[in-house]
Amino acid sequence: MSELVLETEFQFELGESAEVVYRSLLPELSEKYQRTSASLGLDGSMLWLRIDADDIVSARAALNTWLRLIKIAHELAGVGEAAKVLTSSESL
Repeated sequence: MSELVLETEFQFELGESAEVVYRSLLPELSEKYQRTSASLGLDGSMLWLRIDADDIVSARAALNTWLRLIKIAHELAGVGEAAKVLTSSESL
């Protein structure tokens, strides 16, 4: 029986929040999964994601999970930035 190995790589242009998103997702990389592994990298404002999977089902599940995590982290980075702006404008 042959083993299917899928490798996919994505890049996300996140602007100023890229480092915040990257740092917030690093703890997720320590999770161990049986059929998938993921890696993240940061290149300026570009976040890249690589998923290695043994089969299409686990690749799909891992991709859905990571896309959701990236989306949430990016949205929360924006909320945090807006809160900073609001707080600094109130102190004026």
